[in-house]
Amino acid sequence: MLLTDFEYLNNSDEAFKKKVALQIKNLRRQNQVTQEKFFTETNINIARLESGKIDIRLDTLRKVCYYFDVSLAGFFQGIY
Repeated sequence: MLLTDFEYLNNSDEAFKKKVALQIKNLRRQNQVTQEKFFTETNINIARLESGKIDIRLDTLRKVCYYFDVSLAGFFQGIY
């Protein structure tokens, strides 16, 4: 079955969100940071980001990367 352009984009968007969420979770675990500690220090609810169900804003992703001392390029290299 062929997907329409919209269906393809919708499916790929969901897959991309999941990859971003997993990368954030991996960074947090590698750095041995709890969700609570991350929230206390950044005021960002990382649990919501790790769920993959919300769209992450670029400025929020930049703050997450800064916290874990990872460049945006490095963050996305970990995905692809």
